[in-house]
Amino acid sequence: MKNIALLMFSLLTLVSCSMMKNKTSVIWISGFKTTCDLGVGKSSCLLVSRTETLDNAKWELFGAEIQGFDFKLGQLQKVQLEEMKLEESEQLADAPSIGYRVLKVLDSLQDPRLQLNTRWILGTIEGEKLNDSIQVPVLQIDLSEMIFGGNGGCNAFSGKILQLGLQEIQMSKSASTLMLCPEKNYEDQYFNLLNKVSSFKVIEGELQLFDKDNNVILGFMSQQQTSNRDRLHDIWAAVRVEGFPINRMVTVPQLEVNTHEMKIFGNDGCNEYFGSISELSNEKIVIENTGSTRKMCPEMEYPQRYMKALKDINRYEFKDNILIFYNLEGKEILAYRKVD
Repeated sequence: MKNIALLMFSLLTLVSCSMMKNKTSVIWISGFKTTCDLGVGKSSCLLVSRTETLDNAKWELFGAEIQGFDFKLGQLQKVQLEEMKLEESEQLADAPSIGYRVLKVLDSLQDPRLQLNTRWILGTIEGEKLNDSIQVPVLQIDLSEMIFGGNGGCNAFSGKILQLGLQEIQMSKSASTLMLCPEKNYEDQYFNLLNKVSSFKVIEGELQLFDKDNNVILGFMSQQQTSNRDRLHDIWAAVRVEGFPINRMVTVPQLEVNTHEMKIFGNDGCNEYFGSISELSNEKIVIENTGSTRKMCPEMEYPQRYMKALKDINRYEFKDNILIFYNLEGKEILAYRKVD
């Protein structure tokens, strides 16, 4: 009996010691994943904060698999984890020797940061509304890559999101192209204020960016999704320029609209051209950053008139399968028919 009791005690001790080896921890798991490279190629990783509350959360990449965890896009989840030392047979090459398992989901709430993941049109700068006649800056945020970018009104820019809390945001200093900008714009002021951003709020489709003193320095409107997006996404041949039918003696200009990438391409009757769509709604469309090849043709007046009209586009509509563009004053400047 004594030997049996001693054996049972030894077994219980071994089981107890084995259980003590498995640590438990509580972490918050983000409601979105981001691209990471942890030495074994690019993949999609969780972002976690090893804090009890979200007030002082510090988010970091978490590349390990969590057994029993059900990721839900847009949901912050507070979970209790068990850390397990994996047997050699369970380990993958170059992977950590520690495994994780969910013991319990302690809390779940909406992740407000997912609202950032879109294209934003600048509406106010230091509290002042923008002048409609000046090219409007835009901001694109991509949480899957933790990057931001856009256009300042002339030059394109991009940077990285270094840390993203529920309100706090740390952005790297952005890099931009170096084109000369002859037209008036908000670019210098816009870029300078972007470098001062410290926190954010999204309220009913509007994004407010604050400086360290909690002043709203930039205000954006979400780019409205449009029911005409698929209809615009096509190749179009011009039928009228400035309200006049196309002269049959000239090469017909063409326009390709790519609403997936928010870009345009085409031929003005002489040169190939390109540009980007900075604003698109059910009625409004704004084209920016237009550029073209510089080939000289025998007749340049028509292509020049066409390109000038293209830059003045402000609104559009469809009439009897004709796509018509108008300028800021509501005057028709270009009209197209879909290329069959």
